[in-house]
Amino acid sequence: MIAGRCAPLLAGLTALSSALSAQERVQQQVDHVLSVRLDDSRHELSGSATFTYTSHAAEALDTLWLHLWPNAYQRGSALCRQLDAMGDLDLHFAPDSLLGGIDSLAFRMERNGTSSELVWGLHPRHQDIGWVALPEPLRTGEAVTISTPFRVHIPDGRFSRLGHTGQAYYITQWYPKPAVYDDQGWHTMPYLTLGEFFSEFGSYDVTIDVPANYVVGATGVPVPGQDDEAFMAERAAAPLPEQRSNAFPPSADERKVLRFHQDRVHDFAWFADKRFLVRRDSVTLENGHRVMTQVLFTPKNAGLWSGATEYVNESLLRYSEWVGPYPYDRCTAVDGTISAGGGMEYPMITIIGNMGDAEELDNVIAHEVGHN
Repeated sequence: MIAGRCAPLLAGLTALSSALSAQERVQQQVDHVLSVRLDDSRHELSGSATFTYTSHAAEALDTLWLHLWPNAYQRGSALCRQLDAMGDLDLHFAPDSLLGGIDSLAFRMERNGTSSELVWGLHPRHQDIGWVALPEPLRTGEAVTISTPFRVHIPDGRFSRLGHTGQAYYITQWYPKPAVYDDQGWHTMPYLTLGEFFSEFGSYDVTIDVPANYVVGATGVPVPGQDDEAFMAERAAAPLPEQRSNAFPPSADERKVLRFHQDRVHDFAWFADKRFLVRRDSVTLENGHRVMTQVLFTPKNAGLWSGATEYVNESLLRYSEWVGPYPYDRCTAVDGTISAGGGMEYPMITIIGNMGDAEELDNVIAHEVGHN
């Protein structure tokens, strides 16, 4: 049962909540607008990123530090060194074609009705940390809007959490994202495969352009009026196929554009696979809030995953009872083949690695939904 295995976590959460409520801390706000197109023949993303950074810091800021974490998937990065120390040399010796990175950056600032190019650069020791210099200091209560084009080379999925396995895509930590600034200063951390992510809260408005036969699960909720909701509902209602091949079908010539929005989250992740089967359900919490739950899974794992919405529902009910009501309208679990552990949570969505049986799958879904 979930209750037995979660009791130690609940005690820790209670203590953490009490400690945080007693502290005064800076809370910046970062609102993102992202637009991206997937090229599944080149395993690339191309698009644009715009963020509005609102400062509540007592100090004026003349520089904003950014995470450019796709650059972690290169030789010599902190990630590569960590994997080397763990005895995993795949990234160290990988051919260039399997590495990742982010490029084509050109930062511009919009402020008080004027637009200007910004000077920017990389951290002297970490290629996955960048900075942009502001022409005027940003004072408390002020906001600045910064935009850039970007291109991401999606690395092979064997290294860590951003990646692809064939034409299955795990798109996480993928866009230029400001580092956290609080009462301790800037938290300019390189990406590591061991650890958790630390990011500013805000809103996300994200547009994703993919071939029309991809199934996409993401942070947020679809903006009303999109045809893809009918596509997803049809997938959810379809019977499980008798032939459960995990071969990738050809990509459709047509494309579709999906748009997701979410407030009060600290990150945005999405997962895309043409093979995904879908099951949907819903759960109503004690406060009356109804959450749509869904699971996305590959055909070969259909026997294990087809009833997994039950695990998501039970997790949401129990954590909402013990910790506090789940605040979002959706919760998704995704069947993935990531190499980095058994699972990783992102706002409103979690990816789960290869599981051996139903009990193990239930345990890991409960664990990751708990992080959400």
